[in-house]
Formats: sequence, structure tokens, C-alpha cells
Amino acid sequence: MTIKEEFMLGMEHFKMNHPASLFRDAAVYQEWLAQTYFFVRHSTALLGFSLPHLKNDDLRHHFEKHLGEETRHDLVALKDLQKMGRNISEFSESPATQAFYQGQYYRIQFEGGTALLGYILFLEGIAVHWGKDVFEVVKDRHKGIHFARVHVDEDPEHLEGALKTIQSLSKIEQEVIMRNFHFSKQMYELIVATVCHNNSMLKVA
Repeated sequence: MTIKEEFMLGMEHFKMNHPASLFRDAAVYQEWLAQTYFFVRHSTALLGFSLPHLKNDDLRHHFEKHLGEETRHDLVALKDLQKMGRNISEFSESPATQAFYQGQYYRIQFEGGTALLGYILFLEGIAVHWGKDVFEVVKDRHKGIHFARVHVDEDPEHLEGALKTIQSLSKIEQEVIMRNFHFSKQMYELIVATVCHNNSMLKVA
């Protein structure tokens, strides 16, 4: 199976099990925006942390460029929450969200900076393959939609670049990256499941 085939299979599995219709519920969408803010604010830190662990100059330049593109993206999610009348102080960072990004620091430290490409590939992938569906659900239903719009518009180019970069690396590096891709996918699925569970419990209460 090629890298692209493995990636597409992961995306299809994710979409099948996490319909965008979940975000018709304003409370679920707001909780998702909050958890997104909590991990996206680490994007530049993760990229910066990975730079000394990269041996490939071309990849280092790619990460440096991506670092600039990700700067202040967390504030977009924050402003969307505010447009919906919510404050980030009303939300707690879930253990699933913590595990999602904290695991990346470990992988960079012990598996090398290229490992982060698995995390990047997953996030760029859901922005393109799942984010379009999410945006269609929220665009006429909720006020805070800029984060969803920005990533649907911008990330197809990032995704193609990430796939090409991964395919140019050694077999060992590709295996490390794809292990992290699957890890990131499972951790993110846990975030979505936690968001839905927490809000269903609130309704019961």
C-alpha cells in the first residue's frame, strides 16, 4: 500500500465514523472549537521544537515556512467562540486533547523531527476531507465559522506538499511518520468522542 493509499483509507474511515452533522448542535460545535484552540496553540511550538531534531535542510525550510503559516491560527478559533457568546475560560482542556499534542513532543524527542509530519498530515487531511463537510453544516447555522472556512480554503495545498515531502523520505522515516499519523487519528477520534459525550451528559443532567 502506498503512503497516499494508506492516508486516504484513514480519511475515509474517519469520515465514516464522525459525520459532520454532529456540529448542528451549537454546544458540540463550541466545545470542539475550544478543544481545537487548546491544541492549535501548540502548533508553532511543536514546529519550533522539531527544528533542531531535523537533519534534512529541505525539510527544515519546509517546517520554517509552515511555522509562519500557522502563527496565530489558534486566535481564529478563539474569536469564533467569542462570536457565539462564549469565553474560553468556560471550557476545560480535556485529557484527550492533552494526549493529542503532548505525545508529539515525545515523538519528536525520541523518533526525530520528521515524526511530526504524521501529525501534520492527519490535521491537513481532515481539514480538506472532513472540514468541507463541517463547513457546509455550520456556515448557515452558527456565527463563528472563520476557522472552518480558513482551513477549507487554505489546506489543500498544504496537504499535497506534505504528501510529496513524505514520499521523498526514506522507508524508515515513512514508517515513523505513518505510525504517528495513525496515533494522531486515534487521539483525535477520542477528542471528538469526548466532546460529544460531555455534551450529551449535560443534556441528561
